[in-house]
Order: sequence, then structure tokens, then C-alpha cells
Amino acid sequence: MIGNKHYKIKNSANDLYDIYTFADTLYEYKEGYKITEGINNVAVNENCFWLLDLIVNQQEQPGLDCEVQNWELQRIEDGLFDLICSRENEVTIHKVKGLDVRFYFDDFRMMKKGNILCLPIEKELY
Repeated sequence: MIGNKHYKIKNSANDLYDIYTFADTLYEYKEGYKITEGINNVAVNENCFWLLDLIVNQQEQPGLDCEVQNWELQRIEDGLFDLICSRENEVTIHKVKGLDVRFYFDDFRMMKKGNILCLPIEKELY
């Protein structure tokens, strides 16, 4: 007998914000980093500059010396998230577990290319 389970549909911030298909303004951020129009709009509209700060602060961790980093914020339960960093080949190189934060979406993916934080859809634009 097959159980009747209800699975929650996950919502991704990227589904809403993956509309940036041309190079636009780069905004100065902290410690020499720049953010794209897409990242700026997510941070402003979703009140998540804390996430950008966390990623910039994590750069001092061992193993995060690669030019391109993929970052994903994933909901693990109601208010708890894991932040996972991987290389371009999708090998995980760093995790921050159990972040107790307020974020509407279940997941959000972004990239660090050199000193630029961008959405995955913007990766070839900068």
C-alpha cells in the first residue's frame, strides 16, 4: 500500500529573481567586493544583506581560496538553514549549519566570482 504523503513544494528565490540577463550596475559592497543588480535587488527586497555579510566573512576559512564559489542557502526546517559552498565541479568545500534566520524562500543560490557576488544567471555577464 502506498502512503498518502503531502510533500511541501519548495520555493526558490532564484525562480523569482532569475531575470537578469544583461550586464548592469555593479554596486560597491564591503571589503572590496561588488554585487550585481540581481544580488542587490534580492538583498534589498528580501532583507538579506546578512547573507552577503556571512559569505564575505567566510572567505577567511581554509579551502575557500578558489576563484569561483557556488553558495546555496537551504532550509532544513522551519527557521533553520544550512549555507553550503561548493566549487564549480559541485564538490562541497564549506558548510555553515543551523543558521537561525528569517528568510521567506526555502533556498537561494548565488556565486562568488573573484570579488563579485552574482546570481547564477548572471555568471557569464561579469
